[in-house]
Amino acid sequence: MKDPLVIVCAGGGGVGKTTTSAALALALAARGHQTLIVTIDPARRLAGAMGVPVTDEVTLVPLAAAKGRLSALMPDPRRSMRAFIDYLFADEPEAKARVLSNKLYIGLADAAAGVHELVAMNLVARAATDGDFDVVVIDTAPSRHAIDFVTYPARLAALLGGRSVSWLAGLAQRSGGAAPAPRGLLSWGTGHVEHLLARVTGPNLVRDTADLFGDLALVRERFVSLTRRASELLLGERVAYALVAAPTAAARDDVIFLAARLEKLGRRPRAIVLNRADTRPAPWVSALRAGRGVAPSITDVLDALEEERSTRSSAADGLAAHLHAKLPWASIVRLPYVEASAPEVIVAALSTELDAHLAALLPEAR
Repeated sequence: MKDPLVIVCAGGGGVGKTTTSAALALALAARGHQTLIVTIDPARRLAGAMGVPVTDEVTLVPLAAAKGRLSALMPDPRRSMRAFIDYLFADEPEAKARVLSNKLYIGLADAAAGVHELVAMNLVARAATDGDFDVVVIDTAPSRHAIDFVTYPARLAALLGGRSVSWLAGLAQRSGGAAPAPRGLLSWGTGHVEHLLARVTGPNLVRDTADLFGDLALVRERFVSLTRRASELLLGERVAYALVAAPTAAARDDVIFLAARLEKLGRRPRAIVLNRADTRPAPWVSALRAGRGVAPSITDVLDALEEERSTRSSAADGLAAHLHAKLPWASIVRLPYVEASAPEVIVAALSTELDAHLAALLPEAR
């Protein structure tokens, strides 16, 4: 079975990234794809955009008419780490109990930057393996550094597959008296490093670190395998990056910055999605203008609305031209402003607009 195609949506705050991601997933499902939409945005806006309760378990999204299937996953930063540990230590209940009470683990689960993204992507790798999806859409956090998370799994796999885990596991054995102490120069070197760590971080942290890695060593093969799969999904040949923007200077700068970050990873954005890039008047405005006996006050309002639309459209024209000049290899996808208050209505409308652009957004299947 082939890995699924993956589309990573990234962009700054307030540009409609989560809405766009949800609309893209809906359009793909309507076309017949078995689609998974995932958000690693801690703000958790996906549930509102999809119009259904979305949890840290893969949830089927009911669709009135679709040729495919749409599922959603929204890992909770407070629970995703526990779900991951449950999976890793399914066959090691005693080790799992030790990990859950380990103070270093508790600190990592609660506060460490990047841990939520890393755990979320490992959960995505598991879902992609078990769920028979052919497309996965990933909604990242609204940040200039959101794209950095794609490197976390490979870096962790390298760490877990190297000698550091064995060495830290050895610390755990020696602290528990399970292994004889090394002798000679090795004994001096190991003891010196342990002593230095204890002086810098405190003896409890050294012990907690050793104990945690000692237990991780028991499930290292499963951990490394899943983490490498997550890395393949994010940096393999079947992934595309879509940068989402709106007609503002801040959004423009975010796109340029994110494209540069991708270049450093040897990747380029496949498409740039411009939200609220109006290209036509609202139908009801045209209908009102065509009516007879329209009051002057209504005409003034319609003129003001048209001026606003024209200004927004001109800004989008300028942004599209600027981004095309800077990133000529990326397709420019323009989406209109949707007048609606319910997020699911906006998602449905944008999914219809995106249907014509799926070829530009999907990675090339190889």
